Amino acid sequence: MGQQNLHQKLQQASQQIKEAQQAVLQAQGSDRQLLEQADQQLQQAEQELQSARNQAGTEATENPQFQQASEQLHDTRQQVQEAQQNIDDVL
Repeated sequence: MGQQNLHQKLQQASQQIKEAQQAVLQAQGSDRQLLEQADQQLQQAEQELQSARNQAGTEATENPQFQQASEQLHDTRQQVQEAQQNIDDVL
């Protein structure tokens, strides 16, 4: 896998995560549809990271950008779950 292709996949994953983070912030615990959208974006980001890992192996997983995107993905997924739980608690 070329360095350019790996970089592009990681950029796409990072962008998906950023968009998901924005949706979580906008939802602020009250908009389930935005949280669903955020969850879908996280799934797409996860697929990008998985694809990069499958194609580049340790070259991808040792890449600092990959590691950062993975951490952000995990953190944002937790935020989505907490926000969904907050909505459920209110209902």
